[in-house]
Amino acid sequence: MNEPYYTDEHVTIYHGDALMLLGQIDFDIVVTDPPYGINYRQTIASATDYGKIVGDDSTATAEAAIKAIHPKPMIMFGANHFPHALPVPGRWICWDKRISEQADKMIGSPFELAWINTDDKSGIMYRVLHGGVVNADKHGAKRHHPTQKPVTLISRIINDHAPTGVILDPFLGSGTTLRAAKDLGRKAIGIEVDERYCEIAARRMAQEVLPL
Repeated sequence: MNEPYYTDEHVTIYHGDALMLLGQIDFDIVVTDPPYGINYRQTIASATDYGKIVGDDSTATAEAAIKAIHPKPMIMFGANHFPHALPVPGRWICWDKRISEQADKMIGSPFELAWINTDDKSGIMYRVLHGGVVNADKHGAKRHHPTQKPVTLISRIINDHAPTGVILDPFLGSGTTLRAAKDLGRKAIGIEVDERYCEIAARRMAQEVLPL
């Protein structure tokens, strides 16, 4: 097992390949945002170019992770890009990023989907603002990753669907899942293959617990 890249009383970060480390970590629920298999590229000239996302050239990484995690509880963003890999039962979480029809005109998708492997057939909706310099965390909150989610959103999802146990994010990115967990006083573990994001996540974890 790798030595932790970062650890404190609430969270631990490992730098490595999630598919190699998943079987070596004890956890109770996964909350994650894996590579979607879409070969993400920044196409807006004025926006930050984050470069390639490791593993985003196909859906193989996400599919392998689902097989390794299921039937443990998991909440996985971007699963609409690999629906063929989702076991049954399950349901969709819809994140409304704009929360108004006027804001729908902003650049980018007005919503995103996540999937949760529970047997309740009804869908789940979260309306959490996220667009440009205006988002739910604070005005002008800096983003570090192209698919970074608001801490506010992930905190609500954890509160509603991960009531107990250790949270694992095997595709940690800039560390939002761990940041949300730490702010809630929860135990959480993150794995990230790209060391530049391990460093960003570690810096975010080193901050004091943030007010929700």
